[in-house]
Amino acid sequence: MNHTHRSGVARYGIARITNNANGRSLNVLLLGHDRSDAIFMPFDLREALGVAKGGELDFSISKVGLCGKMGWYVGSIDPAIHIPAWIAVVGLVLAIFGLGIGILSIICS
Repeated sequence: MNHTHRSGVARYGIARITNNANGRSLNVLLLGHDRSDAIFMPFDLREALGVAKGGELDFSISKVGLCGKMGWYVGSIDPAIHIPAWIAVVGLVLAIFGLGIGILSIICS
């Protein structure tokens, strides 16, 4: 997507794109290209937004917060993205659990 259509979201930023014609929306990774008259998107995104290849798209783009970004990472269909994200989530849960056990052992002793 050309930078003129990104609503201030940086390249490689996560944003929520909404098809205003049918109300479908999803969080996507925004890349870029030089053409300002075209938006290139993979088949899966076109299907999820209900857009035909080469069709016109009435859309809106908004920035997402930290929770939206984390949701995109964990819910991505690309294994190169969601596997490391899930490893990080499991590591965070184990770290919190270990911290809780450590604090509990200090308090109980």
